[in-house]
Amino acid sequence: MSRKPRPICPVCGERAIRSETRFGRRHDHCGLWSWGNKPLADAETHSARKEAHRVFDRLWQSGCLGRGEAYQALSWATGWLDTDCHMMHMPKERAVLVPAAVRKIWAVVDGRHLLDATA
Repeated sequence: MSRKPRPICPVCGERAIRSETRFGRRHDHCGLWSWGNKPLADAETHSARKEAHRVFDRLWQSGCLGRGEAYQALSWATGWLDTDCHMMHMPKERAVLVPAAVRKIWAVVDGRHLLDATA
């Protein structure tokens, strides 16, 4: 079992309860949960982060941008610091903004490809 400290619940300040599931290590407390030792979050936040990742990952998985470049582009498109662009730490209010930012990035990437094709 991991020696990392269990996440602290942002609701009550106590350490989360660790359990082993068939999907891996899970932490729970006050209706919040996380996988591994990541920060605890509610269902809406997990859902918003999952959708943000689904949309964002297409940027670098398509091969148009490297993964690091995609995070830099997200920082540019949102005006957030690079360190604030990782979905794992985003509050749901920020995660729901990622799809629109990714559309902005795709518009630039698609425009760049059009310019490359005419050169």
